[in-house]
Amino acid sequence: MNNKRIYYTLFIFLFAALCNSCKWSKTVEAGNELKAEAEAAEELCNQFNQQYFADMDDSTTVASHESPAEKLQMEQSMMWNQLAQYLVGLRIDSTNIYHGLTKFPSWVNYQQKTWTMWNNYRKNAAKAAVWREENVAPLTTQCKQLLYAFSGPDWAYAHTFFPDVDEYILLAAEPIGSIPRPNAYMTEEDARVLGSALYRSTMNIWGGGFFITEKMEKDLSTKEVDGVLPVLMMFMGRDYRSIDDIVIGQLQPDGSIDTESAKSPNALRMMTSKNGKKQTITYIRCDLSNSGMKTNHTLQKYLKNYIKTEQCAGYLKAASYLLHYNNYTTIKNILLEKCRFILQDDSGIKYADLQNAGFKTLLWGKYERPLSVFKGCYQVDLDSAYQALNLEKLDFYAGYGKRSYQIGAIKSMQ
Repeated sequence: MNNKRIYYTLFIFLFAALCNSCKWSKTVEAGNELKAEAEAAEELCNQFNQQYFADMDDSTTVASHESPAEKLQMEQSMMWNQLAQYLVGLRIDSTNIYHGLTKFPSWVNYQQKTWTMWNNYRKNAAKAAVWREENVAPLTTQCKQLLYAFSGPDWAYAHTFFPDVDEYILLAAEPIGSIPRPNAYMTEEDARVLGSALYRSTMNIWGGGFFITEKMEKDLSTKEVDGVLPVLMMFMGRDYRSIDDIVIGQLQPDGSIDTESAKSPNALRMMTSKNGKKQTITYIRCDLSNSGMKTNHTLQKYLKNYIKTEQCAGYLKAASYLLHYNNYTTIKNILLEKCRFILQDDSGIKYADLQNAGFKTLLWGKYERPLSVFKGCYQVDLDSAYQALNLEKLDFYAGYGKRSYQIGAIKSMQ
């Protein structure tokens, strides 16, 4: 038996053991959190079986052609996935190398809190997904890229509304960060500190539907969570999505990432897969103000040449109403030029600017005035348009104060 067959056999054993260890919870009533996680673990096992083992029979000769680099990459991917499941507080068994770090009472408490947060998000996202299939999906069938400005690490809602794109392009000011490295010598206090840092980094997006900029500056600058990368890994773990590769470095005009640059990294690319569907998450740390864009020639060239106008959708949520002001016109114009469809709340591009740029606007739900901190950004024309339609509130929320409306904008590609 060659090395690859041995590796695959171990992989089968690993995930089979994970599934078997969780099967007892299938007898628990539907509301029990362990049942849902057991079913998700079994689904993950089936996904890996399908992806890696479907064609591995006695006549297979592919294994003999596997290079050392490919073996290393597969092993690294497995390590990332086990780490992601641990970080997000999934219940893992002894086949996961981080299982020994879950014994502390403080970590069990973290698992319980993250499950509550995730469950709230999951219920909301399920309603949003039903709405999306009827209202957004028919308008975005040709969209292969999603451009999400002022995103922070919010892949979760981007995926909720645009689950089928090939690449998510997130633009924000938060640092890239690094892969957390918990170790076997972790103490009870270490576990408590790590759990608290991980919880704080995601509590607002899971519980409230958006990241708070001021809190991210603090929550994503700790020793345990030093940027967006740990949060993105947690999202992958919770979604039972495979992390296939992670590349960190300096963005290049053609969209590639220079991993050898001595400069501080400003780009992260994560390759993921689930149910046979491969997707890429590209996160770019940048200043999206006019002055920041003016000096960032690499980003300007990247957005001009890499983003495909006929294939790009845009998403804006909880964007601090920055695109309402004159010092963010450059990125606003890029969004209007590059995106064939934009989904947003009122904190994105002004209603009048969408119409003046030739977009057909679509309104859903009931408009709510901005929070008091943004009261100067109230749009009279948008409010009048909503009142004229007299629509029902949406049954899901996304954005500041749990907004229950969405604004769509689509332009003719003729």
